[in-house]
Order: sequence, then C-alpha cells, then structure tokens
Amino acid sequence: MQSILWDGKPITRPGLYRNIPLADYHRHDLCDSISVSSSMFRNIIRKSPAHAFANSSLNPHRDRETQTESMALGRFVHKAVAGEPFDDDCMLCPPLVKGEPFNMRKKVWQDWKADQEAAGKYVITPSLATRAKGMIIALGQFPLVQQGMLGGSPERSLVWKDPRGFWKKARPDEMPNDSGDFVDLKTTASVLYRDTQYSIAEYGYMQQAAMVMEGARALGMVANSFTLLWVESEKPHCVRAQTLKDEDLARGHHLNELAGKTFWQCYQSGEWPGPGDDRPDAEYVDMPDWWRKSVDDRVKYELREAA
Repeated sequence: MQSILWDGKPITRPGLYRNIPLADYHRHDLCDSISVSSSMFRNIIRKSPAHAFANSSLNPHRDRETQTESMALGRFVHKAVAGEPFDDDCMLCPPLVKGEPFNMRKKVWQDWKADQEAAGKYVITPSLATRAKGMIIALGQFPLVQQGMLGGSPERSLVWKDPRGFWKKARPDEMPNDSGDFVDLKTTASVLYRDTQYSIAEYGYMQQAAMVMEGARALGMVANSFTLLWVESEKPHCVRAQTLKDEDLARGHHLNELAGKTFWQCYQSGEWPGPGDDRPDAEYVDMPDWWRKSVDDRVKYELREAA
C-alpha cells in the first residue's frame, strides 16, 4: 500500500502515513476528531479509565512523563535498527558541556539533560550508547533478521475510523512489504520464555498486536501474522522471535472492543471512573488462595506441635 506523507495538518482520511513524529502520533488531535492508540485501550483494561485519562494527551493537567534509561535505550535502538535519523528525538551526549566533560552528577550536565528532555529528546549517555551497540550487533547476527525480518518499511502509522466516530491509530515497527507478517521490536530484561509470557500479559501486547492487525485489514492490507522480536538490554543481549497465536490475537481484539466501548462512553460523558468508583459501599476483599492456604497450613502445624 502506498504511504501518504503527513503534511502536519489534522488527518481527514484513512491511510498509511509516514513521517509523523512520535510526539505528534500520540496527540489526541492528530486527526480532525478524537483519535486513540492501543496505549489508551491497554491502560483502560490493565488499570481503569481514570488511569488511562490521567496519562493521556486528553488531560491538559497531566504530568510530564519522567524519562527513564529503558525508554531512552529502547527509542534509540528502534531508530538505529530502522535506519532512520535519530536526532529528531534522540540526543547523544556531547564530549563537553560548557567546558565540562561528561558527568551527570554535575549541575551543568543535569541542566543540559533537563533542557533536552523538555524539548522532547531522549538523552543517550555514553553507557547507553555502548549497550545499544551491543543490542544492535546481536540483532544483526540473529538468523531471522539476516533473512530480512526487519526489511520492511519502518514506523508507518495506520490511521482508520471506528464506526462509533473516533479515529484509531497503530504504529508497528516494521510494515511488511508484501508478506503481511508484522514485526514489533521489544527491548527487555530477559528473553526467557516465562518472562516474555509475563511481559505480553502485563503490558497488553496482545491488544497492541490486535490493533495493528485490525488497522491493516481496515485499510485493505494483507495481515497474516504478528511477531514480537525481543532483544535483551543487558549482556549477553540475547534475541528471541515469538509469533503470537491467532486465538490470542482474537482475545486481544475482544479486549480492544471492550476498551473501545468504555472509552467512547467516558469521552462522551466526560467521566473517567477509577477501579472502585462504581461501588457505593465498601466492598469485601478476598485474599488470594495461596495466602489462605499458607496461613491455614501454618496454623495446623502450630496446633500439632502444641499437642
């Protein structure tokens, strides 16, 4: 599908867009009416509408997101792997700032870093640059990457209209040329099977993947599969590729439908309830079974000892 060069104006028609800066992509007013990405839907499901609204661009009083090393590292690696210029939203630390060599404990460097972050830049320290280099080398040595897994068009934005009236958007890391096999790169602490399982569930990656697949099909594109390409952020920078199963993508889609319904109700009413706001009285809370069993077993043991 031919991509459309974004002209900086509100989007008025569905399509596959290129050159939308990440900060603009996340704006709720990217289109001529309200637009949402999977971040909103995932936060509604994982937490509550109140949490989703608090962290979104819909909230004029939201706190500025605190930049972490993992965020900066992930963004830099994504840009490097995509082969795109990184200086639009990443900034490598220069050798000197006002004559002072790199030292983030010094005020001059702290002020410089604060200025970069205020301008929307991810600051890449020398240690982060070294880690990023190791991750990029590891990715380049991974057989599936060598076979062209990351050979598609990077960071294209899918934008389409939901029947209820709002816009949806999705931004896979790699747009396949013709295979319909989408890939998303994830930096992680561990690629052990149990750890990737936890990350997929905890961060709602099924919903993110389902959103990409929905958008591709809504725009008439082939969408066959969605693969997560993991790379560890610490040595030995192991790499793992995992394709999501159709039945789980369907679950992600169902969760997105639930989140979309909830979002539209909240947006129209202006009310974004928290997890317990629908309960007029105090509720009973059940302790987890594992805790109850451990207490019961301990009491039984103490009673036997006393006898």
